[in-house]
Amino acid sequence: MIYALICTSICLIGSLIAVGILFYKNKTLQHQLKELLQENEAKQNPAKDKKSDDIVFKTDKDLVLTYVSESLCKQLGYKEKELIGKSIFGTIMEDTDAIQSHVHGYTGKILKKSRIVNNNIVLRDAEKQNLLMQCHQRPILNEILECTGISFICKNISQTQELQNKLDEIKDKDVLTGALNQESFLSFLEKDFQRAKRYNQNFALLVLETKDLCKFINQGISFERGDKLLKEMYKLCMDKTQNKAFVGRFEKTKFGIILNDYTREKAAALAQEIYEASKPIIKKLGVDDYNAQMLILSHTECKGFTDTYDNMIERINRHIKNALRRHQYGVMTSDNDKKWLNLPRFYKKDE
Repeated sequence: MIYALICTSICLIGSLIAVGILFYKNKTLQHQLKELLQENEAKQNPAKDKKSDDIVFKTDKDLVLTYVSESLCKQLGYKEKELIGKSIFGTIMEDTDAIQSHVHGYTGKILKKSRIVNNNIVLRDAEKQNLLMQCHQRPILNEILECTGISFICKNISQTQELQNKLDEIKDKDVLTGALNQESFLSFLEKDFQRAKRYNQNFALLVLETKDLCKFINQGISFERGDKLLKEMYKLCMDKTQNKAFVGRFEKTKFGIILNDYTREKAAALAQEIYEASKPIIKKLGVDDYNAQMLILSHTECKGFTDTYDNMIERINRHIKNALRRHQYGVMTSDNDKKWLNLPRFYKKDE
């Protein structure tokens, strides 16, 4: 009796499993039939593709083009006869091992498992320019639900991506000068400082202060010339570092230069070079020879494992603050502060 009950239970469980499998297969067949009906409708109404802005192309199992829409030909600059019968590789896609491996990776799922895939792919136009496409890719099924190829329905999102890249770039930049804005500059400073500290590499920071000179130009000449000064100083910093350093504008009138692999001596030499090169540029803005020297540059290096990037900024700000108070211009470091403290009390700056 017990044996019969066990057998009955096993049979019942087996039946339930079989029903579940049949139910799953039925849902899959319904889904595939729906796709097949949509595909047949597209074949019977080719004019619909021509009126759409979608870029449509179809391939066989070997990814050889069997159909290209008018929109695709227009977007990529090809004629239909130039594409039909040719592989997608070497025509509308680059023919490289990396790209072939990537494409076969997701098209294999479409062909073997009749899956629908949505992803971004890169198509290449007749001028060999890459275009980023957002694509809906589905299997092409025949009457017995055998997969015979793949249908690609795409939208060109290159301009959207390009605009987003520009917005991301603007987000990090100072609008007036094109330098990194304060938030981005400090972020880069922290990351590069921590990396240099981790690998025990040389690291320095150089800051150019234009406060007194900006005030002189804005009040004595024009605000337009003051803005021009900031732009020219950023350009000078980039030129002297050969566009290989991060340069940011912070606290309105300061420009910071992040110097990876720079010793203290190398940073000092760069500061002196920038200061000497700045004078003829400033004089072209209508500033006289004497006042064209009103720039302050200060630099410091990473002082061992106990140092922090905040401490570096604090040291430089202290040097600059002391120089501004004394109306001293040129390259300033802690050495200047020591010399000042050792001067007789009756000393006057103009003597």
